[in-house]
Amino acid sequence: MLTTKKIDAAKPKDKQYKLSDADGLYLVVTPRNVKSWRCNFKQNNKHQTKTFGQYPEIGLAKARLLNAEFKEQLAKGPVSSVPTFDEMKEDWYKHRLPQLKNLKHQLSVQNRLDNYVSPKIGHLRLDQINRTELVKVVHEVESRGAVETAHRVSMHMRQVFDYAVDMGKVEHHSAAGLSRVLKPPKVKHMACVKPEEAGKLFRDIMEYEEPVTRLGLMLLATTFVRTNELRWMEWSELLPEPIWIVPEGRMKLKLPHVVPLSKLALDTLEGLKLHTGEFRYVLQSPARPNHPISENTLLFALYRMGYKHRMTGHGFRALASTVLNQESGFSKDVIERQLAHKETDQVRAAYNRAEYLPERIKLMDWWGNWIYTQLQSQGTSAG
Repeated sequence: MLTTKKIDAAKPKDKQYKLSDADGLYLVVTPRNVKSWRCNFKQNNKHQTKTFGQYPEIGLAKARLLNAEFKEQLAKGPVSSVPTFDEMKEDWYKHRLPQLKNLKHQLSVQNRLDNYVSPKIGHLRLDQINRTELVKVVHEVESRGAVETAHRVSMHMRQVFDYAVDMGKVEHHSAAGLSRVLKPPKVKHMACVKPEEAGKLFRDIMEYEEPVTRLGLMLLATTFVRTNELRWMEWSELLPEPIWIVPEGRMKLKLPHVVPLSKLALDTLEGLKLHTGEFRYVLQSPARPNHPISENTLLFALYRMGYKHRMTGHGFRALASTVLNQESGFSKDVIERQLAHKETDQVRAAYNRAEYLPERIKLMDWWGNWIYTQLQSQGTSAG
């Protein structure tokens, strides 16, 4: 049998394991050091697992009491087939986490639900959880000053409940629209040079010694895509015409993105081909075979050039947006579509993707010429 001392002494391992108590009760310890009480049972010829909650919120004595009460319910007849939040959460993890882009993102999602939600409502059946309890959960996170985290927690809770509806566990839930009870998250403005400072920035980039990083920064400037969309760019994504198609898997909106390539962008790609043309990735890492440059390579290069707190990879998007909206003469809709910002009207979004491409080609040519003009303002070549 377990003791509190044994439970407290249990450390996480590479794989989750369980510590057995009495009457079928056991404690699962995960690699993230989440400790949850469970028992296995059979109902309708199916083996199932009941989750009672997490330790230390549910102590040893309380867990034994819940287990005993559950066994009494089983003896009287079938118990509710509606899962607890924690049971549904674990099923959702199996479905959702493999779709996320990296381990860091997966752990962030798990930590938010395991640390902020499960201790409060994890032991409750989904049909027992009302709106007031859900609001209390997100308000408590917000009260710690973690407004953005509270918004993410509300989103993850809704996703778990949506999945429960999709799987036929419940018919409806109260987790939709929780973000409206929260303060709006602060908008983070990425560091970005002013348009009048862009010429010096571009010239500094062209003087950077390492060629793949130098040309990668110029390609980021000319295409103004997100850094990770560029890092994983493959030579196979380039079309015979001067267009690059970013696959939907790398896009924030999960839709493929068309990037017309200006002459300056094409010249930059020709330069990169001399260094990485035989590899899969356009920005091939010199240190890791079959892998692109790291996520901080371009950012740290800007730091070395003296642009820390003044410019980031995302700053090229802000710079392009500012200049294009102020100087180019193109409509806001065309600019927003090329920035791949969210279009709330789905019918309009589909129409825009089809109709704006000719204008976007002209826009990208205009942008490439603008950068070239800034580079040439003191006679520096972009070749």
